[in-house]
This record gives sequence, structure tokens and C-alpha cells, in this order.
Amino acid sequence: MVRTLIGIISVLAIFASLGALGWYFVKDRVRPKPEYLLSTDKISVPDAPPWVPERFVEDVLQGSGLNRTGSLLDKTLPQKLTEAFAAHPWVERVEQVIPRYPSGAEVKLSYRAPVALVEIPKRSVFLVDRNGVVLPPDYLSDTTTDRRSEFLTIQGIQSMPLGSVGTPWGDPMVQTAAQLAAALKDTAGQLSLARIISVTEATPSGTRIVCRLRTAAGMEIHWGTFSPNDPKMEAKIKKLRDLHEQFRSLDNIPAAFRPIDLSRE
Repeated sequence: MVRTLIGIISVLAIFASLGALGWYFVKDRVRPKPEYLLSTDKISVPDAPPWVPERFVEDVLQGSGLNRTGSLLDKTLPQKLTEAFAAHPWVERVEQVIPRYPSGAEVKLSYRAPVALVEIPKRSVFLVDRNGVVLPPDYLSDTTTDRRSEFLTIQGIQSMPLGSVGTPWGDPMVQTAAQLAAALKDTAGQLSLARIISVTEATPSGTRIVCRLRTAAGMEIHWGTFSPNDPKMEAKIKKLRDLHEQFRSLDNIPAAFRPIDLSRE
């Protein structure tokens, strides 16, 4: 009985070895077949936000070369897809790559979201996320819709981005203003806020970054310094909402109460 069992195991081991050896010799001929090659229709990216272009997956595969070399039979494909998607400027983080053999793969992503425009006088306008990362201009270049009105415009910046699209601007004034824009995202439209002016201010110990807000009609609000962890942030936003409700618009506030100063809230 023991000998029989050993014999069966030996036979199975031989067949497994032959199968592995056979695959070794035929894998290079199988992988190029169309049904095993990676293509856009085999990659699923659920919950992509509207600002991500339709060619998103195609651009990722072309940029990484996986549209020519990617194979569903490649054991390292999840890692290759992770690296390829992580390199795209709209992607903040790759959460998970799930192979769906033989149909393809599902890629779960966290995306960067546009929150503001940075206006450089006589030069250009750049789209940034909440961390001041420069985003692709595709979303703004849609000829059917003027999307610039969707965002607060950051002014007062003298620097240009230090790197390429998908990297941080490299200027703390941009980062601070972008974080403020993100904090005001759900309120800016209601209050008719249009601009954030980022400036430096002298202090006894050096300088600090302060921000001013301006409505589309020119009403100015002194916000002061900003930090995402500022415990007074909600109180400042509430005061603006209360003033808007009281006067039906921030632009209707009497001259005696202008400019609004939130820096001491």
C-alpha cells in the first residue's frame, strides 16, 4: 500500500514537472496571443471622478509600455500596474490591484482632486490639488465648458512650479492657499468667493503667510494665517455664512463693517 502511494505521488510529480517544463518552452509563444495581452478593455478602474479623462487607462498603459508588453499571464503584472498607475498625475495613491484572470484586472485608486487655480500674471494659469500638486490642464481645456469658474483663483504667487505635472509646486504660499481653497470648497460658491490672495507678512521672528479672500464683486475678507488643523477654522466659516445670511450677500455688508477681519477669531 505504501509503495503504491509512493508510486502515485512520484507519477504526479513527474507530470507536474513535465507540465512546468512544457510551459517554460511555450510561454513565450502563448503570451503574445491577443487574448492574453493587456488592453484598456481588460482594465477596470471603478469610481473614476469626472475630471479624469476618458483616455486615462489608455494613457497609463501607453506611458508605461504595458499596452505592448503587458501579459495577463505575467505574475508580476499587479506590481507593474501599481507602478504604472502611481506615475500618473491624476493618481494620488494606488489602493489595490486585483487580477481577474482571464478577463483582466481591477485597479482601485485614490485620485487627486482639483481645488484651485494658481494665476501667474502674464504667464499662465495652473490647476492644483489641496496639497499644491500641479494637475494636468486637460480638465480646463474642455472647449465645450469654461471650467475656470468652478474654482477659487489663487493670486499673489511669484514663483513657477519647480517640477512637472503631478508634483508639488514647491512654494509654501501655494500650498497654504490650496489648503484653504480645499477647506472652503463647499462654501465658496454660496458666498460668491472668487479669489484667495496669498502674501507674506513681517513678524518679529521673520515672516508668515497670510491669506485674504475676495468675492467676485471685490468685497475683501482678511482671513489671516491658515492651517488645516486650525481649531478656529469652522468658526471663521460660520461667521461668513452668518454674515451672508444676515445681509443676503457678503457684498451687501455696509462700508462701516468693511473689510471683514477674521484674523482674530
